[in-house]
Amino acid sequence: MNARLVEIMESIQGEGLLVGSRQVFLRFAGCNLRCVYCDTRDSFEPQPFCLVRPVTGRTDLSNQVDNPLSVEQVLALIKPFSSQWISLTGGEPLLWAGFISVMGRSLKKLGHKLLLETNGTLYEQLSECLPYMDLISMDYKLASATGTDCSFLHTQFLIEAGHHPIYVKIVIDENSHEEEIKQAVQIIAGVNREITLVLQPVSSLGKSIAPGFDRLLALQKICSRDIPDVRIIPQMHKHIGLI
Repeated sequence: MNARLVEIMESIQGEGLLVGSRQVFLRFAGCNLRCVYCDTRDSFEPQPFCLVRPVTGRTDLSNQVDNPLSVEQVLALIKPFSSQWISLTGGEPLLWAGFISVMGRSLKKLGHKLLLETNGTLYEQLSECLPYMDLISMDYKLASATGTDCSFLHTQFLIEAGHHPIYVKIVIDENSHEEEIKQAVQIIAGVNREITLVLQPVSSLGKSIAPGFDRLLALQKICSRDIPDVRIIPQMHKHIGLI
């Protein structure tokens, strides 16, 4: 069983509830959405090779490994890294659910913990990988960012995840509508109001501009009416200059 990856590297987690922790990142190729603020557009299409970065930011030490990769190849490539946590990201990693399921079984035997970073739309594929995930970071995609209403898919995804460790992240820019954020919060709370919600101001990219701090605080207050634990966490790796 093989999969196409864009890159493998060790760095610190820059988003969400594990921000600051050292992790190995497996960035899978391909995505079923096209968000206006996406900062990993090189993950949209399958790449001929996977870039392996032994040291974050040291492109001179990077190696190119031909795609697709087998589970055995990936396990060998991450063996030199010291991190316990493995982040499965993309693109959309659940496009490779079968591969992740097989790899996850091996990684758990080696003592690793797995973080799944997903756009939260492929709920049927989630069931195949769920037993091996220690934490799920689910993006709730607003229609203003994707051009499509993903609310049904997100609802089904949250139901499928059940009470598995999960938090939800909503990326907010100046074009995010208060009503669509309220709808998202109601859907999340309707499944499990104890889920932690992260409001992540967009890192300004192209036409996407982050909202002001006062608006973020106002949105946090609104969301807290339905979900007790709402946090504002920016992309910290962008602030300290890491890729």
